[in-house]
Amino acid sequence: MIKLKSSLLILFLLLSMSVYAQERFISNIMFKNVEYQRVFLVDKSRKKSYLVEIKNDTLKLIREFNDIIVGAGNGDKLREGDLKTPTGIYYVINFIPQSKLEKIYGTGAFPLNYPNFVDKLNSKTGHGIWIHGRDPNEKKQTSRGCVVLHNEDINYLKGIDFLTTPVIITESLTYTDEMNYNSERSYWLNFLDEFYQSWKENDINRLSKLIHVRFKDSNHKSYAEYIKRKKSLMEIYPQKKIIFDNIKIFKENDSEVVFDFDQYYSAPNITTFGTKRLYLIKEAGDFKIIAEEYITKPNIPQKYKTPDVVTVKNETTTEQKIESKPAPKDNSEKDKIDKVTKNEKQETKKSEKVKELSLDDTVKKFVYDWADAWQSKDIDRYIKFYSEDFKSSGMNYSEWKDDKNNKFSRIKTIKVDISDIKTRKVGEKIEVSFRQIYKTESMNNKGIKKLTLIKTNDGLKIISEVWSPAK
Repeated sequence: MIKLKSSLLILFLLLSMSVYAQERFISNIMFKNVEYQRVFLVDKSRKKSYLVEIKNDTLKLIREFNDIIVGAGNGDKLREGDLKTPTGIYYVINFIPQSKLEKIYGTGAFPLNYPNFVDKLNSKTGHGIWIHGRDPNEKKQTSRGCVVLHNEDINYLKGIDFLTTPVIITESLTYTDEMNYNSERSYWLNFLDEFYQSWKENDINRLSKLIHVRFKDSNHKSYAEYIKRKKSLMEIYPQKKIIFDNIKIFKENDSEVVFDFDQYYSAPNITTFGTKRLYLIKEAGDFKIIAEEYITKPNIPQKYKTPDVVTVKNETTTEQKIESKPAPKDNSEKDKIDKVTKNEKQETKKSEKVKELSLDDTVKKFVYDWADAWQSKDIDRYIKFYSEDFKSSGMNYSEWKDDKNNKFSRIKTIKVDISDIKTRKVGEKIEVSFRQIYKTESMNNKGIKKLTLIKTNDGLKIISEVWSPAK
């Protein structure tokens, strides 16, 4: 169970409104099979933040941040300039040091991924929502939408591994008793299990009922495109191994929820591992998945490295078996053998076709994940897509990383749109080309990008990159 054991958190509950005094469970976070995870909580109404730690399925308070400053406007952020701090589930994507900031931001800033998937689908605008420090001489008690901490608190966060930390921003954190907490936790785990079972059992109709009609995923697929692709993959890979692990459930309020978990997927000729995030919203009383994000991880944990569900057998072909048999006694028997041989050849071609599709899908997924890391300005995640032997535009791997890191810190927003992906094998390398639109607050470039990929023990890596502007 997930009792809040920390004496600090108990003290916080006692000092809060009396209605919370006897309640011991925070309902904004639920989880299963989590060894370790930090989560940052922001309570706008109480002007407090908390860093909590999930360790072996137990939650405890690590640090309390008092006297925080949030946006001047009440409620959720809807548009640029409304001075409101957004409510929702976000992730820390970067750190900007004091040397690159104006004095009002104090000792550093942690940008968040606002607007997230759901914000964009709801046409929310604005950018530059940060967790940052403050100018000690500034007396203003509201921000332009950011979460402002004391400088010593920012310095504390700088000293820990705070990048990629989930951030739950709420109008007011909610607490409940053990019975209600367990009931709600069971509800969400059952929802996720329904998603899992319908996928594993190739039940596209059952799966489609969980998806919102305005759905988008990290590959920019709509509801219809997503369902069509899922159905196609179910037909190509009816047998597969799927594992959901390290499950976190983040709840901003009663209408927005995020599932964040590790996903292992293995089918013939394809094995992937990464973090999946499912964004849910409530509409007409029912929760539906409105967005899906998948972030590939380079290394598969040893505990998942069991034999694939379906393996390609290395057996003697039917033709070779036929040669070892006595010659057929009559044409009837020969026709039967010829028919078997023909069927085997057709099955071999089908298998080869599946392999080609698998390679093509793998490359496309690699490209979309690479673009997502780029527009998220996550330098650590972005550079993992590149080989250490990478060279392009007169830069090597280290120079390329430094150049991108500098750009990420200067540019507020990056948008990368990709279409018309084409791949081909050239010896041991894979060449992939696509149309690319690159947008920032000051640029809008269109053209053709060509990536050359190599296969490594850690998956595909980019060895070279060429950009040609559209004519």
